[in-house]
Amino acid sequence: MDTGTTDLAEFGKQLASGGTDAYVRALLRAVGGGWELHYAWALIGMEPPGWAEQAWRYERLAFAACEVPSADLAALCVTTPGGVIALGQFEVTVPAAIGPANWRKQPSFARHDRSFLPWPVTDFHIAAGDQSLRQLPHDLLVGDSCPSFPEPNSAWRAFFEGDFSLDGAQSPPTDLSMLRVVQDAGWLGRVQVTATRLTVQVNGTSLDDCELELFGVTGRASQPVSSPGEVTFSLDRGLPEHAWLWLKNGTRWLDYRSIDPGSGWTGDLARAGVDIPVPSDPQANMEALLAAGEGPQLEYKRQLPADAGQKRRMFKTVAAFSTGDGGTMVFGIDPDELTVTGLDGEDPKKLRDRLYDLVHRTVVPSPDVTVEDHQVDGKTILVLHVAPGPVPPYGIAADKGSRDKPEFYVRRGSSTYPAQPGELREAARTRPAIGNTSHLTPYGPW
Repeated sequence: MDTGTTDLAEFGKQLASGGTDAYVRALLRAVGGGWELHYAWALIGMEPPGWAEQAWRYERLAFAACEVPSADLAALCVTTPGGVIALGQFEVTVPAAIGPANWRKQPSFARHDRSFLPWPVTDFHIAAGDQSLRQLPHDLLVGDSCPSFPEPNSAWRAFFEGDFSLDGAQSPPTDLSMLRVVQDAGWLGRVQVTATRLTVQVNGTSLDDCELELFGVTGRASQPVSSPGEVTFSLDRGLPEHAWLWLKNGTRWLDYRSIDPGSGWTGDLARAGVDIPVPSDPQANMEALLAAGEGPQLEYKRQLPADAGQKRRMFKTVAAFSTGDGGTMVFGIDPDELTVTGLDGEDPKKLRDRLYDLVHRTVVPSPDVTVEDHQVDGKTILVLHVAPGPVPPYGIAADKGSRDKPEFYVRRGSSTYPAQPGELREAARTRPAIGNTSHLTPYGPW
């Protein structure tokens, strides 16, 4: 995280000239028949997740959550008392602040950030000029149409952090305010990791000349980024140890995220939008495949194709899976009797290689597939997983002479049919761009 200080008056001018919205949570105290600001938290530029306007009013304290123009927050940067700001139903006087403002830039889903925001932000901490007024009255808080609390700290935790447990240790900060400015030039969205690839959703309003870097102990890869969308890295040797993602523009970082489950830098990966699948039980997966029966995304085959005609009939389904939503073919299963027949002949590795080669010789363009071998009742079966292709449609070429004129197919129910022109246009129109795939450059074997 980057840190520094900024002149309070200059920061106030930046707020005054801003034209965006600010979402404020404020703690107020009753002073002389009116209300004075004790502490304010604000997010400027984006609506916080789960936001709702509300107000809790007690005899000597009040809490307000409201939306205001960001320019109104310039009143919090004034070094003389007496400024006024409207916060929902409250007209609030603002005590004097003291500069400079300390700032800290942090990434999206920062590990120790209790708000856990999905955007990078720069936090500006503004101190109160008179620290003698920072002590809250130790009252029982009982109000009309709002929750009651045994003391102010419990109410503060509930209103600002959603913690109603009454036994927490957090209390209101000694600062006058923390103003969080969303940095929307670029940020990292959902991260999905599979055995063969890592896909990142990149968002932002100013991504020209940017770069996305995947960096780990044993390898590094980077790709240029110029607009929002998905970026994919090929994980030929798996996810590198202690992996990080960095979105940057030259020497300036826009966002970053640790994606290593074993790293001390990593917080809650699932909450941070990082999807790393838990290793599954192969035997249980096979039993589920055998019990499912053929359908739109599952087909059984007794043997691998023996000639060109069988190859065309068999792999038209692979092409249809790639054009559509993906699917799985299981070889070594009698589709009529739903019994395990197994594959005869070569050892499982050679069978896997043969199937992989057949698919890439027959389907154009080459689809994204993985091949697994399993032993069921002492017999070898192959499982071919077909991912939805990024550049549909996908077709069949039975020999080298027909690769420039492939035939296209689609899946309807549990059967495969020749594709109609409208179906091909729809598949190409609705498929989101996956982006270029970048391969990691290893420092050594992983």
